[in-house]
Amino acid sequence: MFIHYKKTHLEEYVEQLYIDHHIMSPKDITIDCIAARLRIRLKFSPIESRSHRLKSGTFCMILDSRKNETDQRKDFLHELGHLLRHEGNQIAMLQSFVQYQEEDSEQFALYALMPFFMIERLELSPDRKQAVQQLATMFAVGTELASKRYGQILRREFEGTTLAETSAAYQPGKEVKSCVSDEVQIMAYYDPSGTYDGPSQLIVILDEWTLINCREIELPIGERLPEIDPEEMFGAECTPVHSSDVICFDGVVTLQVYELLYRYGLTKQTFVIHMRDVEMLMARDQSMIRKLSW
Repeated sequence: MFIHYKKTHLEEYVEQLYIDHHIMSPKDITIDCIAARLRIRLKFSPIESRSHRLKSGTFCMILDSRKNETDQRKDFLHELGHLLRHEGNQIAMLQSFVQYQEEDSEQFALYALMPFFMIERLELSPDRKQAVQQLATMFAVGTELASKRYGQILRREFEGTTLAETSAAYQPGKEVKSCVSDEVQIMAYYDPSGTYDGPSQLIVILDEWTLINCREIELPIGERLPEIDPEEMFGAECTPVHSSDVICFDGVVTLQVYELLYRYGLTKQTFVIHMRDVEMLMARDQSMIRKLSW
């Protein structure tokens, strides 16, 4: 049904997580099932839902007992996103980092509640209203959330179809090469409250020339970079990049500058890249290389 739909990196992450833990159908997407398979220590209490990771690596979560089962499950998956993908204490974080983590966990929860690899197996009605109701019933979510997910899928299917048509009609012209100005700054931030080995974030400052003239720049992953201290971080206005803005191919990680220019123009020039996302891309790239070498 969805021929041109392209999954995001986060969707692929959720899909692989579920497959690895044998969560293969909507009936498996329950608090008890996922908590058991991921060995999460779970407690219900009349306080706001929260989670943390012990030094031993054990996941712990408290869910708000005042909420209904549907909202508890959404909270559970939101907190699971934090446990699996984020580091550090939000109280000590720059607001832009907190915002990034919250948005990332919200999207994680949406994908985890209604994974595309399960949706694509369904025979959905061509009528939007009926299709939304099917999703709501099948995945035990509210119609508002089901409508949000279905609308997201339709938009990406349309974008994929348009891209396929454009690519078919495109005649290659002059090659666009990567370039970089001496004014570009790339710094590493080491979160003092985190447990992540190496820098937890990269801060990339792009000058106007680079934004206008460069399609992409290579990120010096693994190199020793100048460090930015916490005080400087709190004074910086960093814009989190989207997962699709960073690409890894044959071990080379690049930042897609043209995407940033298209989205923000010249209004944003300082960006933050979370290393957990980069390492996930690199691991997927290495996995693909191994498959091709077979």
